[in-house]
This record gives sequence, C-alpha cells and structure tokens, in this order.
Amino acid sequence: MCNADALKIEHLGFNAGVSNMDGILTTLTSAMCVSPLRSSCRKRYNAESIYHFPGASLNRVSMLQTVNHVSSLRKQSISPSLKDNSLLRKRNCGEISRGIVKSAASSVGNADEYSEETATSVKFQRSVTLPGCSSPLSLLGTGFREKKFAIIGVKVYAAGLYVNESILSGLSVWKGRSADEIQRDSSLFSFIFEAQAEKSLQIVLVRDVDGKTFWDALDEAISPRIKSPSSDDKTALSTFQGIFQNRSLNKGSVILLTWINSSKMLVSVSSGGLPTDVDAAIESGNVTSALFDVFFGDSPVSPTLKSSVSNQLAMTLV
Repeated sequence: MCNADALKIEHLGFNAGVSNMDGILTTLTSAMCVSPLRSSCRKRYNAESIYHFPGASLNRVSMLQTVNHVSSLRKQSISPSLKDNSLLRKRNCGEISRGIVKSAASSVGNADEYSEETATSVKFQRSVTLPGCSSPLSLLGTGFREKKFAIIGVKVYAAGLYVNESILSGLSVWKGRSADEIQRDSSLFSFIFEAQAEKSLQIVLVRDVDGKTFWDALDEAISPRIKSPSSDDKTALSTFQGIFQNRSLNKGSVILLTWINSSKMLVSVSSGGLPTDVDAAIESGNVTSALFDVFFGDSPVSPTLKSSVSNQLAMTLV
C-alpha cells in the first residue's frame, strides 16, 4: 500500500469529492487589569475588552492579528481547574494584556510572529509580502491535508490562507454569523475569491514527492471542475503543469498559489522558505476558480483549513 505506485496520485490526496517598550507595556497592562477587566477576565472576558483598546482605534491588520493571538491565549491560558484561584486569574489577566501588546507591536514591525499548524508543526508568518502582491497579506487560517491508507492517516502538507485585509471590509453582511454558518455558506467564499484584491494559499510539504506526482494529483482535482475547457483553459493547464515537470519537491518545499484577481493566479515554488520570484502566471478564470474550489468549495481537500478560516472570520466579524 505504501509503495511508490500506490502513493503516486493519492500520495498528495488532492481529491476529496469533485462536486493566526517597557513604558507602554507597564501603562497598558495597568490600564487593562483594573477592576472592569479583572471582572471580564473572571467571566472569560467579553469580546469588547479583547478586541478594542480603550481610547484608540485599531487598523484591520492589528485587529486580525490580535484576534488570532488572543484566540490562542484562550486555549492555552484558561482552564476549569484555574477557575477558583484568584492568583492565577490575575496572572491570566496579565498574560492577556501582554499578549495584546505583543500582537499590536507585530503590526508595526515585529516580523517574528508565527502561527503554528499544530498537526504538522509547520509555522506560518502572520503577515507576509509575497511575489507579485502590492501590499502585505495577513494569515486567515491554517490546516493540513491528510490521506488515509487503510486505517493510517498520512499527512501530506500544511496550508495557510493569506488575504489582503481590504477583503474583510466587504464581509459585513456576514457579521455575527457563527463559524459553522460561515463554513456552510458558499457565497462568502465566492465573495472572497471574486474580490479584486490578492489572496494566496501557501502550501508546505511535510513529505518528499516529485513534481510530476504533485501535478498529477492537482490536475486530477482541477479537471473535473472544468466541464468544457476552452483553448485558454488548456493553455493555462499546460503552463501550470510545466512548473512541476522534472522538479523534485522535498519536505519543506513551499508552493504559493496567489490569486491576483478572479482570472489571474501567480505560482511560485521554492525548496525551502518563502519563494522570492514568480514561476508562472495562470490566466484562466475557469482554472483559477476551480483551484479555489478545490480548497474552499463544498468538498474541500483540507477540511481543517476551511474550518480554521471560518473560525477566524467568525471571531473577526463581530
């Protein structure tokens, strides 16, 4: 089952059904841990005290990064066993305050902020500047692709979705929706895809594979989503294929699929670390939309990625 032939297409598993200063720190920590915030900490802190600084306005980058960071603090800092311990509650409150300061600082130049995809231990930068993009993109969610062989799950790659945060301003109609409602609403993901602003999928391989195998698996997922390919579609697919032919993709290789708009996508590949150049431009609305559907349609190849993006959107659109 694990020989090279058995792994060739299913190794990557794209198919899943076709149809995250001393003076400033002292001042902010003191201000945020007075009685009102202590009270809100005891109540697992309300959304307003988490997402907004008193007397200051947040830009959308710091907002998304703050939500991301506080979400991880919630998971790590709060547990039922600490509920009756006032000393530990104070400590948690301080950690939250420091976390918000750290997250806000990252929006003004801290390039060492990462979010870890826990199943694969792959770390994604929260903000990146990618080849061909006019401005930095922010991480909206991470996930992994796992292929099952018999009863054994084999993780193939980790993936993270980055977006230009101007896209979020158009999502107000989904404000207040739960993560589950967002995940099931295909119109929201269609809006993200069609928005005239960059978004990019970063794929990080967690096992070795040759380029042909990668392309074969990708093509097998894309082609059924294009019912009657035009000559432009065929040309785009041929260009796409040429990127991966006779190319080794080792563990740690990074592939960027960057949608400049709904009909143009840039592909960049590196053997490790973020690519610095564009390998090819794919100009076909059918091909670019089919690829987006592979990851964010009704049958995504990485359910964990779509779920993570939905959870992040639910926390951001409050």
